[in-house]
Amino acid sequence: MKSMFLSLLLLLFAGHAHAADAPSLPAAWTQIGITVGMPYAQAKAALIKAGWVASAPDNDGNPVFAAHPEVDCGQGWDAICSAGYGRGNETYGLVLAPTDDGKLLVQGVF
Repeated sequence: MKSMFLSLLLLLFAGHAHAADAPSLPAAWTQIGITVGMPYAQAKAALIKAGWVASAPDNDGNPVFAAHPEVDCGQGWDAICSAGYGRGNETYGLVLAPTDDGKLLVQGVF
């Protein structure tokens, strides 16, 4: 029991440290209302309205999310999804987390 508690505590700490190390969202994105935890569909609409253009995903051509063909997802247990956006000479990748109901949430940027 003690080892299970310790494992859970380390897992929680590792998740907290990872979130703290995540880069902050670009100022141009926070100014248009993009926030961590918001639905991706809402963030996508705001980005497009502000002139950002989605990059083509690096996958085999079969979108994981039909409504969001620009999204690419990794494989495996801790795989993440991402979508790239560019405007002028700025390019960022949005880190996304799928939810149990098939939606995506903004988690950070790279």
